Amino acid sequence: MANSASGESVIQRVVKIMEAFSKGHPRLSLTELAHGTGLSTSTVHRLAADLVESGLLERAATGEYLVGKKMWELAARANPLEEFRRRGLPFLEGVHAAVRENVSLSIPDVESGSILYVEQLDRHGTVVNLAEVAGRLDIHTTSSGMAMMAFMPGFIQDRFLARQLPKVTDNTETDPARLRAHLALIRERGYVRMAGVLVPENTAFAVPVFGPGNSVIGAIAVVVPTAEANPGVILPVLVSAGRGLSLSMGAERRPAGTRPWLERTQ
Repeated sequence: MANSASGESVIQRVVKIMEAFSKGHPRLSLTELAHGTGLSTSTVHRLAADLVESGLLERAATGEYLVGKKMWELAARANPLEEFRRRGLPFLEGVHAAVRENVSLSIPDVESGSILYVEQLDRHGTVVNLAEVAGRLDIHTTSSGMAMMAFMPGFIQDRFLARQLPKVTDNTETDPARLRAHLALIRERGYVRMAGVLVPENTAFAVPVFGPGNSVIGAIAVVVPTAEANPGVILPVLVSAGRGLSLSMGAERRPAGTRPWLERTQ
């Protein structure tokens, strides 16, 4: 693809346009697109017109642009994440029905140090939960991220621990030695419990999901207000869902371990 004067290819500029849309800003004017992407108005106008013609963008009667149905169609048709989401949804629904709390399914993005949420079921009530579908959060601030990182190869953990990790709350752990010890404990227990790490009032539980070769491919998490956290209710259904989805995704049965996991709730 031809490059612009800035050195960006057409593909890179198109990606900038698509990334300008968000849950809070699903419709954008030409001026807003230019401002959000840093591209010239003429460039945005030309590229947006091509995207509308291809169906990747749509034009509202007001003149604003929005993501086109074809974008979803293409992603849903062949994206492996959609298959993972589809297989995971019944397990999430089972957990949600049992605990009536926020339940999510996510995958790791090791290179960016984040996790990507692919599905979420909300709690019936009010709770502060920063996770949202197609949203990202840092690995070290989430139970899901730590559940996945604990079962990754050592060299990936080493790269993760070498990062400069931001502190979000007073309970956010950023010390490499203590994080390494926590990852080892997660591997022993098979689940994660983190209190006040991302939102001070919340406690999060998570279990890893494995795929072929028993490699970790995702995680299921439950987020609850700390005052209502009940490990004895949450962990049995969460662990069961993690194991069930892992088998559905092609993982081999993993040994239960030498210690009863339910006895360790702290």
